[in-house]
Amino acid sequence: MTDDSKNVLQRGLENIGDPFSSFIRAQTTMSWFLLLATVLALWWANSDYASTYQNLKDTSIGFHLGDFKLHASLKHIINDGLMVIFFFLLGLEIKREVIAGDIARPENRRMLILCALGGMVCPAAIYLAFNWSVDSDIGWGIPIATDTAFALGVLTIVRKYIPGSLLAFLVGLAIVDDVGAILVIALFYAKDVSIVFLLSSFALVALLGLGNYAGIRQRYFYVFVGIAAWWVMLKSGVHPTLAGVAIAFTVPARPKKTSEKLLVSAKATISSMQKKAKPVDVLGSRTDHEHMVEVRDIAEHAGTPLRRWEDALELPVALFILPLFVLTNAGIPFSFASFAESIQHPIGLGIISGLVLGKFIGISGACWLGLHYKIGRLPEGINFHHVIGVSFIAGIGFTMSTFIATLGFDAQPEHLLNAKSSILVASLLSAILGVLYLRFIAAKRADK
Repeated sequence: MTDDSKNVLQRGLENIGDPFSSFIRAQTTMSWFLLLATVLALWWANSDYASTYQNLKDTSIGFHLGDFKLHASLKHIINDGLMVIFFFLLGLEIKREVIAGDIARPENRRMLILCALGGMVCPAAIYLAFNWSVDSDIGWGIPIATDTAFALGVLTIVRKYIPGSLLAFLVGLAIVDDVGAILVIALFYAKDVSIVFLLSSFALVALLGLGNYAGIRQRYFYVFVGIAAWWVMLKSGVHPTLAGVAIAFTVPARPKKTSEKLLVSAKATISSMQKKAKPVDVLGSRTDHEHMVEVRDIAEHAGTPLRRWEDALELPVALFILPLFVLTNAGIPFSFASFAESIQHPIGLGIISGLVLGKFIGISGACWLGLHYKIGRLPEGINFHHVIGVSFIAGIGFTMSTFIATLGFDAQPEHLLNAKSSILVASLLSAILGVLYLRFIAAKRADK
């Protein structure tokens, strides 16, 4: 049935726009954007235009205001600025999962935490086994991370062969994993920490938490105080991504009023509009306009700032911030000889073994222990072979591993090159092994 109130052009644009919107919001589309950014960065860094790629990353951007100067390279603006928004979104997702998601259930939470710990400790130990007592040992945090976006994108390739709950399991596992990665970044990759600035940042975050407790819902309060907390933490020497997560934890996660009261108010307003003899005219009638504004406010109070901000940031982060980060950090100039040398270096051996074998051994082993000793349980429809497949896919560390590598080897470009090359190899191997295992082994075991 067509809507007669819309003209031909409006209906035509809807026929195009709705499928396009669904395509853009699909998880596989977001993964394709990251893959495209990776391929573009690698081509650019190894093409005849490689100098323009490096110059673009090093381009200084800033402004002068009297004697005050603020300048930073494009790469630092992305890594220390835009990536904070990504970690803020990550914090919102973590808070929601802890309150109302799979992690909220004690038996699921215990299993996810156990698997995530195994998936962090084992890769770190394997990396240190290859890099013990050398200057590259600082990179032990690189293989502990999982790239949620890429991992989910790869998992959707075999979606029809796996239970839907396995996607939720991977999300929960990645979220607990991300919490561990954030703590590692904050505790072990901070440089020249200023206690005064750090305490000041914590005080501002505490102010946001107090505002939440006091019932403040105005977004500008959280935006301006949050920016101040981020800036002070940046000056403290601790990476400001920690501020993004901490600020997210203070965002209100409950509606301003109970749903019952809001439903009664909405029904009363809508009923008064329906009882009118004349049709509703929101443009010509001031009263009708005010009624519609009231319905809008009721709907806003029925939702939570956490959920609204999470929805608002999901697309900008997935389609702009993360691809931009990958574009400026994944460009590795290499030849086949140097590439082979990188993956044979202790850093390369540690990262590849840590991500591919460490994640598999750590997650699968922890799951087996959890099931054997009844520490926790798996969600409905998931068996141990599904977890083995996910443990391989969790070895796709790409974005998060690259981020930690830039922190650990910022002053060691040769080590950073080795690390980035190895992250690419390990992520590709993990994806292939995970897809093959879930498609040909886990699926057959589930059928039996």
